[in-house]
Amino acid sequence: MLGVGMYLPPSYDIRELARQAGTDPSRYRGYARVCLAEDDDHPASMGTAALRQALAESGVDPGDLSLVLFAGVSRDFPPSWSVAAEIMHRSGAPAKCFGLDLTIGCLGTLPALEFAMEYLEARGGGYAAVVAAERWSYTVDRSSSQFMSLWAHGDSGGALVVGLARPGAAFGRFCGAEFASAAELNGRILIPYGGTRNPVPPAGISPFHRRLSDHSRKEVSARYIQGYCEVFDSLRRRFGVKPRRLVCNQIGPGMVAVLTDLAGVGEQGVTVTGDDAGHLGSVDILYGLRRLVDAAELDGPVAVAASAAPGFGVGLVVPPDAGGRVLSLFRARVTQSA
Repeated sequence: MLGVGMYLPPSYDIRELARQAGTDPSRYRGYARVCLAEDDDHPASMGTAALRQALAESGVDPGDLSLVLFAGVSRDFPPSWSVAAEIMHRSGAPAKCFGLDLTIGCLGTLPALEFAMEYLEARGGGYAAVVAAERWSYTVDRSSSQFMSLWAHGDSGGALVVGLARPGAAFGRFCGAEFASAAELNGRILIPYGGTRNPVPPAGISPFHRRLSDHSRKEVSARYIQGYCEVFDSLRRRFGVKPRRLVCNQIGPGMVAVLTDLAGVGEQGVTVTGDDAGHLGSVDILYGLRRLVDAAELDGPVAVAASAAPGFGVGLVVPPDAGGRVLSLFRARVTQSA
């Protein structure tokens, strides 16, 4: 892991936004602030800004990239228009570079890192970029208390430049990730219009209207805890280490507290970014890594946890000079794959 970049638009007081929308926020218990994109902020532009910063930090020339993965949900235009391809074009990536958009909600960054590692291993090394960006605040209805759980969903861009068997001063090593699915929760948060089933919304209905499934909050929470327990157990069995710190999706303060307990790191060991930026989707863990690097706190094994309604994941990041069993396992896997 060679460089991490961020693009954060201005943040706003969520309760004040709700008041301006005509809603009483007195029952709101989520994060205090949320980042909202400005008029010219879109997934491709925010992702490009973050990638340029990550490339500058890593010292990698864009012409040396062989893979760009876009791990966000938001799109400047509907598919098959590619955010990854647009970011490649804007960043100066070469024709030999392959661009791919991955879509798995707020979980996206972790499978993208796994994909990048396997892709580079299969080719004997190289450089890749994982980019995520979301502009989804315009789909959040802060005029309704029914959608309070979504009020902190904000906008941003993040990028991570990684390399394998190539020169570069690393700030950390990604060892791998474990995943589990909850396919029955697919569509938990759904925008029902614009796809093949309902291409056009009915008259008077916003095309960006979000709909929550009939699953109760208690049911969803229990399934999230179950899924996260599965992936944390899998990670411990695979690497045999206890994380010192946790970077995770900022779904909400309650779920972050649950993940802190599951990781066993204590309140001082979890990186909380939601207080100043809200929930940034798949950008959350990139922002968390940025904060760890800035604070010089990537000083031991770090669990990196993320989820979307239909899936859960947790990865392991270690310092670049980590010794012992973790790094041995990592090197053994690279050697076997090569």
